[in-house]
Amino acid sequence: MSIRSRVFVRTGSLRTPLNVALLLVALAVSGCSAAMMRAPEPDVTRQQEPRGFAYAPLAFNLDLSVLAYQPYTQTLVWPFDPFYEEFAQPDGDRGKVLQSVRAWARGMGARQRQSPPPLGGYRGPGAIAGFADNPSSDPIIYRYDKLFPWRPTIFNPSGRWTEYTPPAEIVGRVSDVYMCYRRTGRPEGDVAVRHVVTNQQTARNGARDVLLAFEGATGDKGEPGQPASQSLMGFVLLRFDPDSSEYDAHIAFRGSRSGSALRAAVKANFTKTASGNPDWITDLGWYRIGPDDGASQITTTGSVHRGFMMSMIQTLPQVFACLDHGAKLAGSRPPRHIFVTGHSLGGGLAQHFVSAVLLGNKYGPDGAGRAMPARLRSWPWTSIKLISYSAPRAGDALWAATLTERALQSEAFNTVFWPVDLKALTAHDPSILPRLADPSRPAGYRVLVTTDPITTEKVIGGKHVGKTIYANRFGRLAPFTLAKPETHEPEVVRSLLLKTLDDPAVPAAPVRYREMTEINPGRDQGKRGTEDEFIKLLSALERFNANGGYRFDASDLRKDFEVFLSLVRASKQN
Repeated sequence: MSIRSRVFVRTGSLRTPLNVALLLVALAVSGCSAAMMRAPEPDVTRQQEPRGFAYAPLAFNLDLSVLAYQPYTQTLVWPFDPFYEEFAQPDGDRGKVLQSVRAWARGMGARQRQSPPPLGGYRGPGAIAGFADNPSSDPIIYRYDKLFPWRPTIFNPSGRWTEYTPPAEIVGRVSDVYMCYRRTGRPEGDVAVRHVVTNQQTARNGARDVLLAFEGATGDKGEPGQPASQSLMGFVLLRFDPDSSEYDAHIAFRGSRSGSALRAAVKANFTKTASGNPDWITDLGWYRIGPDDGASQITTTGSVHRGFMMSMIQTLPQVFACLDHGAKLAGSRPPRHIFVTGHSLGGGLAQHFVSAVLLGNKYGPDGAGRAMPARLRSWPWTSIKLISYSAPRAGDALWAATLTERALQSEAFNTVFWPVDLKALTAHDPSILPRLADPSRPAGYRVLVTTDPITTEKVIGGKHVGKTIYANRFGRLAPFTLAKPETHEPEVVRSLLLKTLDDPAVPAAPVRYREMTEINPGRDQGKRGTEDEFIKLLSALERFNANGGYRFDASDLRKDFEVFLSLVRASKQN
């Protein structure tokens, strides 16, 4: 029986749990916090950062988590409207456009299977790469040959520009980028590792770091007829010491991206008929399953969130292909440290990755499983460091406690009656840096804001992994404050962290939001979804990229834009 079948047998008849409804309500509610008591702060001076970090490790790993969104954004073929939100107005044709794109994807998939293109060609829905297809998922289209992580990037997810500016302290040391993806028309586990680009400028300046991006899968809850879609899910960064052959391995998973969060949540929340944004389908794959029902790759103890589990099982081959290739580039020398991080969905996936290595029965336990590549067997898996940000609960109490206390040798927060961890650390606690620098012990930390509804303990269901670190001030009144959905966003977590860390080496925020008219002054909101308005959006993207001084192929963007317009025109004829 397949994993998907085993999952369905156990969970297919269950109803939506109460905590799903409560969380969806929490996401829609924003309130003002009551005054909170200030938590005690240790009297410490700022300590020297461990080797391998450009600045304070908690800020550095959060920036890696944000950076995981940036290459994903770069690979979007239609960044001016990747989720088709320009057609979502009351009299818009979003549904017809989606049908047109799906039909195009099926035809493109047939052509790509006959002659597989470099770097996988167009990717996204299963049909476009010759995999099992889910016509209920939104067809979001990618191309991995667009990767150039040194360049700032903007895209329009839902009527507002999101801009990512990668910190020079990180990408300025990267010389080469690789992409690890499932080969077109081939089964799971058949992975290609392809070199994408060398940055000649950073290489001339002595850069030695390597970034290996990996493809993953979202949109599969384990239900029959609901296979995943593919997209870039994160990266491995090999960060070398400037004066030696020693290096650290950083593994970062991206969080969810969507247009309308409300529509995505409502459509994805069904079990047998989930539809819409693939990331949200994975997010809302709430049911927990154990090793006997298909979760043994992730854990042999307790039960885990099946949406994250299905995503991770289909992403693991690409992650380990990246790691194995990275080990080859490093002369098969193991790294000093392995750090794993991610924000939101990325935090849930980071937990499942660490669990697969330490508690699973394929790559684990303790990194010694039968599927672990030979070059990686000597890596320091048993001293792995997990740092998640704004992460949801990814499994039950038994799994979370086992992973936190036994495998990561960290303190778990597990209570029924009090939703705020009064033993939580502040960001400058003197115990954090030595623990992250210790090559002999693992560590697990979860960084969050007490008012974040995604990380809440105020509703029943599952437990968190890692020792708690609150980015904001907290106290005994914290359990009675209202949820503030905006505190889930990485830039809010970062600003709160920086107030505590007080590290002048931390660079400017790597993400910010801009109003549409700031980049596209001629925008006419009343004509959204028309060809004229899309031409304006295209011109805005071209101007932004032309002003950045980085390599950018405007003709390539225009070629994909013409494909988009042809599909829009076709949708109007149906």
